[in-house]
Amino acid sequence: MSKMKGQGTDARYVVWKPPVRLELLALESLSIRPVRSNTLSRMMRSGRSESPGRISPDPALYADAGSGSDTFYPLSIYAHGKHGRSYTLYAHTVGERTEWRKKIREAIEARKSAQERTSIFRLETITADTALSQEAPAHQPGLVTGRVSCTLPFELRDARRFVAIGSEDGVWVGMLGRPESIQRVMSLRLVTQVAYLEEFGLLVVLADKSLYAVDIESVIPNEACVANLAQPSTTFGLKKLNSHMTVHFFSVGRSAGQTLIVYKTRRGLDSVFRILEVSGSPEAGTGTHPPLHRQDFFLPTEAHDLLFLKRNLCIMCTKGFEIMNLEGLTSVTIPVEEDMQRLGKRQASYKPLTMIRLREDEFLLCFDEFGLYMDKRGAPSRTPSVIEWEGTAVHAGWHAPYVLLFNPFFIEIRHVESGRLAQVISGHDIRCVWDGRGVISPTVVNPGNSADESEAVEDPRTPRVHTVMDNSEISPSFAAPAPSHGAPTHPGRQVVFQLMPTERLVIPGTRYASSVRSVADTLPPYVP
Repeated sequence: MSKMKGQGTDARYVVWKPPVRLELLALESLSIRPVRSNTLSRMMRSGRSESPGRISPDPALYADAGSGSDTFYPLSIYAHGKHGRSYTLYAHTVGERTEWRKKIREAIEARKSAQERTSIFRLETITADTALSQEAPAHQPGLVTGRVSCTLPFELRDARRFVAIGSEDGVWVGMLGRPESIQRVMSLRLVTQVAYLEEFGLLVVLADKSLYAVDIESVIPNEACVANLAQPSTTFGLKKLNSHMTVHFFSVGRSAGQTLIVYKTRRGLDSVFRILEVSGSPEAGTGTHPPLHRQDFFLPTEAHDLLFLKRNLCIMCTKGFEIMNLEGLTSVTIPVEEDMQRLGKRQASYKPLTMIRLREDEFLLCFDEFGLYMDKRGAPSRTPSVIEWEGTAVHAGWHAPYVLLFNPFFIEIRHVESGRLAQVISGHDIRCVWDGRGVISPTVVNPGNSADESEAVEDPRTPRVHTVMDNSEISPSFAAPAPSHGAPTHPGRQVVFQLMPTERLVIPGTRYASSVRSVADTLPPYVP
């Protein structure tokens, strides 16, 4: 996009903004009324429009507005992204505007079709049968009610694979690939997180700011319930893990051979973290002991998420990424303010989302508006060291070698080595409900955690990210199937997906490394 500078013979156009990507472009409704030529001339002289966007005062349009045509017909387009805005163009006739709309729509659809043929991920439906709480019939089999907030795929010792879905109305559990088997197993309010400790057979749930644990076998629908599509009759006992304190979030992981649950509360302006240690072994017949309080620590700042590293914790807070040593409870903050200032960034203005280990001595720190390459000492490691995102991310997921950035209107998928944008998945009310964390196996150190140093080999074909979006805005090629038990989907409601890797992702059976990364290595280096 360009702006005109100067007048008369000195007039020239200078680049104002980069071109708008077709993947981020949307046509707006024809709600703006036509304008008279004299009104358009006034708008152009002031550089403003009655629509939310601006128009460029093109001299050619001045001439058209002053003669001949008396009425101009507006056409508005919207560019999504962190610098998104509306732009209004004006056509001389209704037919000309209709032709422009048709051509723009065809270009958008052609771009979507081309991306779907070369996509890195495809959307695979977990369940499409959802409804708002007030619309839901009582205990309808397979129906998830309330706003979906989290999901968690897990596997039992007998190799059966299930998925847990948390919403504002409770927790549902069913078999993966069989949406009709999904049943409500816990009637808890405002469920926001779910985790599974495989070694101990415990499902950990955060609901209405309280933390609970329950034996996994007591919430698995039995075969009779699944076959008859009936509500499970199994009773279970919830164990509350916090006392009177309000829990804001929690994380599970392993450190020094111990399985830990860390949850965050508040005391005044401080973020207080309590560490619980899980012990016992159901397989050895000793039973699982209630998690024991190990220690507390605090940070004098607001924290919103936590990652387990191999030896430390990484806490995302307003100061940046706080690396906490659990033995001495000492911490260091990265990146330092001086490095951010040299990069033209003000640290307090950005929200840290996650940390991704690229190799032994390099990380990618993901903020809401950009990514930053850093070495193990916390200093920028590349030139340029910053990747600017297209949008303002709310959540970040990781499926090597791609980082997935979520905002309400699209998922931005970037190759971490080149920094290039590889795919965009558009929709409405998009949210990440599982980013790979939350399942702790006794044989793998913190699987799915972005910065973990585990050497375990994970099959790159296994989905590691789940999302939910409004089904009214899904691309036709991603349309969700009707529920298999015959009940109609509720229009305009949520559909829960897993992002299934395509054959373009990673060579099967290999672990992400500098020597074997992806077919996307052919992408040219990132240029800001």
